[in-house]
Amino acid sequence: MKFSCIRFAMVCVASALTLSATSLMSAQMTTQVYVPPSALVFHSLDSLSKAQVNWKALPTFNKKSSYTNKYTTALNLGTRICDAFVAIQGKDQNKFADMATTVAGLSGKLNANIEQSLNDKMFALVKQGKWTEVRSMLDDQQTTVKEKLNRLDKDAAILVTIGGWLEGLNVVTKSLASNYTADATGIIRNPKLVEYLIGEVNGLSATAKGNDLVKTITTKLGEIKTLVNVEKGKPIPQESVKKLAEISAGLIRDVEGAK
Repeated sequence: MKFSCIRFAMVCVASALTLSATSLMSAQMTTQVYVPPSALVFHSLDSLSKAQVNWKALPTFNKKSSYTNKYTTALNLGTRICDAFVAIQGKDQNKFADMATTVAGLSGKLNANIEQSLNDKMFALVKQGKWTEVRSMLDDQQTTVKEKLNRLDKDAAILVTIGGWLEGLNVVTKSLASNYTADATGIIRNPKLVEYLIGEVNGLSATAKGNDLVKTITTKLGEIKTLVNVEKGKPIPQESVKKLAEISAGLIRDVEGAK
């Protein structure tokens, strides 16, 4: 696949951001950026990497689903949705089941309940190796969750987006840090997307912005934007990729390790 075919395109269309940016979770256009679907991002990483991507080794696939406040719950819901897509990319039945179950638990804590029957259908398809259908069903599931959260709690909806994008960044940069491929850095070379997400965080309620974890993420988003802001057509340097991997991994540790 040519890199030009998967580059993050810029468009001017009014639309709401989906649950995650990486990443990264579903096709989305905003007033500033086009957010490619996770399947495209991860497939592109597979296609552009010089060595085979070991998807099972990239996320932690954390099964924790109980946190003390809605802000950390929402951030963790975003990371687990992303990890479910990673499990699909790696065709890992057990990890997918773990993440789908954890996503349901976290969604329930935010009153965006997922019907168990839908998970049961996905689990049956997984056993049959029908991964494309599973991905489609997960897309539909997260869209339903997004719609519920947008009605119930705008802060939670935004933070699910941020959590998913951070985990997508973590997965991609972790792979690139150990297997640097200049062309593949275009997957994350999108400062306008980071700028958009910074704007979303700035639009949170005062209470949400006062959360310690949200404060840390807000600061780090500025650093991330600087690192991905390279001259058009140029790759992100290897040292910058390593720094991005360090920042995103640290944030994901903080998110998943939160109370």
